[in-house]
Amino acid sequence: MKYKLFLLVILLILTAHNDADAEDYVGLFTTFNPSAETIAFGNQSGTAYIWGNNPLNSWSNPALLAYNNGLSWGWSRDPWLEDIVSSIYLNSSYLSYANNDLGILLPIINASAKFGTTIDYGEEEAYNAQGYLVDTFHSYETCSRFAVAKKLFHLNFLHNSGNSDLFTLSGGYDFRYITSNLPLFVADSLDREIVHGTMHGLGLLGHFIHHQRLHSPSSSLTFEVTSGYYQMNLFKSEMSYESGDWPLHYGNHFGIAGKVSYYFGNMVSLPLSFLQNNISVCYVYDTAKYGEWDREWGNGS
Repeated sequence: MKYKLFLLVILLILTAHNDADAEDYVGLFTTFNPSAETIAFGNQSGTAYIWGNNPLNSWSNPALLAYNNGLSWGWSRDPWLEDIVSSIYLNSSYLSYANNDLGILLPIINASAKFGTTIDYGEEEAYNAQGYLVDTFHSYETCSRFAVAKKLFHLNFLHNSGNSDLFTLSGGYDFRYITSNLPLFVADSLDREIVHGTMHGLGLLGHFIHHQRLHSPSSSLTFEVTSGYYQMNLFKSEMSYESGDWPLHYGNHFGIAGKVSYYFGNMVSLPLSFLQNNISVCYVYDTAKYGEWDREWGNGS
């Protein structure tokens, strides 16, 4: 247990960006992407990836919700630093509803019995200045995220050949309510207030699609390009701890993505009805930057 407490000290040091030219920040976990789908692509943010229909993907950019369809539930339980310690988890759970135009996101109960995204440090021990055990307590941080997105306009061009072009632009807003119950490593009692804070974010996403008919009556090619931008913590909000006010992380995500799909039409008959008569290739290139930290890029296909 003392080893785990020592690890938490290290995590809190990492949470604050100690640079001579930069501020110190809290709430590092708000920069962790809960979407396994986005991470599997090798992305830094997934800001422009619209094809997943996964509520967790909108962590990268709330404007993505406008391209989702139907009622979806996203749930994840990720063992964090599992090679070092076995009882720290990043748990997320969100519900979204969208109709390919308007989308909303709501936090629901996750594996830590909290709403939204929780980094759960488990049971910890607190000691007084003399080194005696005071009590044990449950240490965690939670971000409950609400979001809404809407397609702002679209342009549709239909050519005489049957080919078509479509461009849409969506906008999204998210609100994050943050709860921090981190340990006081030396304390005479555990009688203290849990700290709360809020963050606001805005995102935009443009989507261009070209539909190309081929010589076969039922086959076609579709080319899609997306570009997205998200500004996190617009007002550079702070959390008020006993030691003073500390700024939450702020920053931005930017990404581009492309997808090419070939539709077989009636040329191929697949044995299972749920299989689609098409094949697609997707490529994503994106970045994330927080505070004074260096910008990081990622890509995947």
